[in-house]
Order: sequence, then C-alpha cells, then structure tokens
Amino acid sequence: MQIEAFDEGLDHRNILAYDPAYAEVFAKVREHVQARLPGVELVHIGSTAIVGLRGKPMIDVAAITARENLREEQAQFERIGFHRRPVWVDRDEKPYVCACVLHGGRRFNLNIHICHRGDPVHKDSLAFMDILGRRPDLRRKYEEAKDRAHAVDPANPQIYNRKKEAVIREIEAQIPRE
Repeated sequence: MQIEAFDEGLDHRNILAYDPAYAEVFAKVREHVQARLPGVELVHIGSTAIVGLRGKPMIDVAAITARENLREEQAQFERIGFHRRPVWVDRDEKPYVCACVLHGGRRFNLNIHICHRGDPVHKDSLAFMDILGRRPDLRRKYEEAKDRAHAVDPANPQIYNRKKEAVIREIEAQIPRE
C-alpha cells in the first residue's frame, strides 16, 4: 500500500452516498499499520463506518494504543509514512495523522486519531455510530445536518464540523448511559 499526502481537493469534501469501498480501504490500512505497529489496534469510526450513511469520502480511524505518550505513537505513524497537517484536532490528548491511499483507481483520504482504549475518541465514537446504525430517524437528521453544514462551507472542515455540533449533541443526548 502506498501512502501519499492528504489530498486537500474539494472532491474529498462532497457528501456522497455510502460506498462499500470504505470498508475495503479501512481493511487495507488496518493490515498495513498492524504489520508495522503491532501494538496498535485500528477501529473504523465516523460516517464511512456506518453502512448506508451518506458522508464525506474520508476514512476516519481511531488508533488505540497502550503507549502512555500519545505523541510518541504519533511519531511511529510518521515513521511508517503518515503525516501531520496543521489542524485543530491535533492536540496532545488526541494526536492526529493523515494520509491518502489509492484503492480501485480512486484516492481516499484517511484521518487517524490516536488515543487510549476507552477515552472519548474511542468510546464516544462507538456509541455515536451504534445509535446511528440502529436509528434511521437520527441517521436522516444527521445527514440533513451534514447537508446544511456543507452548504455553508464545503472547504473548511472546522466550520463544517461546528455547523453540525448542535445535531451531534442532540443525538449524543439520546445515547443510553451506563
């Protein structure tokens, strides 16, 4: 698998129908990473992990590590070809790397969020995906929020995410808490 620089093109920011290729890309990435970083578990998160959910054609991944220092794990990802971009989500408590990979003649961007097992990136993402997978009404509501956010600013991911926040919080409030 060849890892390339994150593709900043607007084609990767359009809201598209779910594509089974997302699961295939994730499987390739997981195999590639786990062969090189055996202590890391990858979990497919985000819209592309939910069959039937429309979203941007970007593969979001939680990279779960036992390594105490998450920035050290980030450096290991960089060592195997992933890279950093200046984005607001790259913080010490949630380091980030990205890439673009070719699959079936198409380019897919990857966003990898490095975390510990059970931290919010991991457990909250799984709970959000679970409720969207079970509740078509919430899935539709989330897709509508994505469409509205995309109409405001398709190019700026920070604005796009901010415009979806209220609906995300509304959906999260319906997640059963243990």
